[in-house]
Amino acid sequence: MKTSGERALRSAVWLSAVLALVKYGFGVASGSMLVLASAADSFADACASGVNWWGYRFARTPADDDHPYGHGKVEAVLSAGQGMLLVGLGLSVAVGGLTGLLEGREVPDVGLASLGMAISVLVSGLLWWSLERARRREGGLLLQADAAHYRADVLAGVGALVGLGAVMWTDWAWLDPALALPVSAAILHDARPVLRNAFSELLDEALPADEQNRVEEILRDLTDEEELVFHGLRTRRSGPLRFVEVHLVLPSATPLGDAHALVQDIARQLREVLPGQSRVLVHPDAHGLEDVVDRALE
Repeated sequence: MKTSGERALRSAVWLSAVLALVKYGFGVASGSMLVLASAADSFADACASGVNWWGYRFARTPADDDHPYGHGKVEAVLSAGQGMLLVGLGLSVAVGGLTGLLEGREVPDVGLASLGMAISVLVSGLLWWSLERARRREGGLLLQADAAHYRADVLAGVGALVGLGAVMWTDWAWLDPALALPVSAAILHDARPVLRNAFSELLDEALPADEQNRVEEILRDLTDEEELVFHGLRTRRSGPLRFVEVHLVLPSATPLGDAHALVQDIARQLREVLPGQSRVLVHPDAHGLEDVVDRALE
């Protein structure tokens, strides 16, 4: 059964590809550098959404013998590649705009260019809404990255329509390539959180503050109510999966069956406060005895 995230990404692929062709046609017909820059952005969006669609599905395949922790890291790898693609695209659009300013261009057909950008804003807005809704339901780097792309496209498109109106009223041809520069800035700005979040996950950064606080609150409640002692809390995320590890100190004479039942109950409570799927490991330590499990990380 397909999830809302998978359906949203699949729709983004086809709609972005069609939108890129439509905008390219309007850009060539109108002679607008701004519309051509936007067409290039939509083409990159289609390619990125296609890779994201595949990565979204692959990240959710079950763990196997070669990947015992699952395949979730593929989301971070693909998001990092997508962020670098955006940086390259933003720089190329900036170069095109600067070249147009230096070489000079004729006034474009504002009517055709405006129609192309209006279509772009409508389609990008629809994709942004669809992906953002899926992201709120499921989370995930790939949905976040794709939603951010289309949000930037909407903002850039609205700015482009305003700029094209200014060209129509002033007949200043230089405004068209000049307005490609804000589009470039929007693309580069969009790349920053994509790269930041991707590398955070690749480097096993702790869970977001709100999720980390939920875990710590459960442990504090258990400490106060049950007088249990915890240490060595570590959390991380890998695609759709969350991993939590914590050590529980128990009296050395605690029967193994009782210790097992206790750590299983604590793990259940922690899983219940985390969204999506999670793997929780509560490691029982014997009071007064040395624990060498985490020595390599100290």
